[in-house]
Amino acid sequence: MTKERYPFTPDAAKNALLARSGTALLIGMCLDQQVRTEKAMSGPYELQERIGHLDARKIANMPLARLQAVFRQPPALHRFPGMMAKRVRALCAIVAREYGGDGARVWTRAKDATEVYERLRALPGFGDGKAKAGVHILALYGKHKLAGWRRYAVPDALPWEFRDGKKIDR
Repeated sequence: MTKERYPFTPDAAKNALLARSGTALLIGMCLDQQVRTEKAMSGPYELQERIGHLDARKIANMPLARLQAVFRQPPALHRFPGMMAKRVRALCAIVAREYGGDGARVWTRAKDATEVYERLRALPGFGDGKAKAGVHILALYGKHKLAGWRRYAVPDALPWEFRDGKKIDR
């Protein structure tokens, strides 16, 4: 079992996937806009249930119309399923091409937090705020406290946290 703990949904299996798969965590962070965090962070699990995997190479090579149909299948994976399917496909293409299909390599092969920030910032769906939050999330929940991570700490940008299936306030 991994030491990471991402308590962003009320479902232990969904949180375990985020901890186990860097690609799942990146997809969840990508989806985390204009929907509640628990919906976004549940997205990778639901996507895996629908297509049978979270293989970045396979997702990147899926016909866009097919992936969009998967995202639109009720209940939709996001408030904007077509746009987010396109974004997740582009994200997976970068993970496949630049990180050997392993999303965790975005941070595990970085020398410091600035490098992780820059790598996250370059991903589809990751603006400045989300890239900063990503560095902060990796440090606090993923136990990846790379040199300089506090520079990117933005507590107000962190997702909701769940304990025993219930949302808690910080």
